[in-house]
Amino acid sequence: MNPYIIEIIIRERQQELCREAERQRMVAEWEAANPQEKGRLAIALGNLLIRLGHSLKARYESEQRCRQGAI
Repeated sequence: MNPYIIEIIIRERQQELCREAERQRMVAEWEAANPQEKGRLAIALGNLLIRLGHSLKARYESEQRCRQGAI
């Protein structure tokens, strides 16, 4: 086979691979910026649990201070 044709085929393949890599990068960026419904629900639930944990911790710490002050 002609070396020139082989070089053209290799160059085209490299360009295809670069385009596919760019497409996959763009898809990954879009998915990271736009989480699916399940992901949004998990984030909201996680934030709720964190807030509940903070409130329980604050309540427990204030009870401990009251008990220590009463002793």
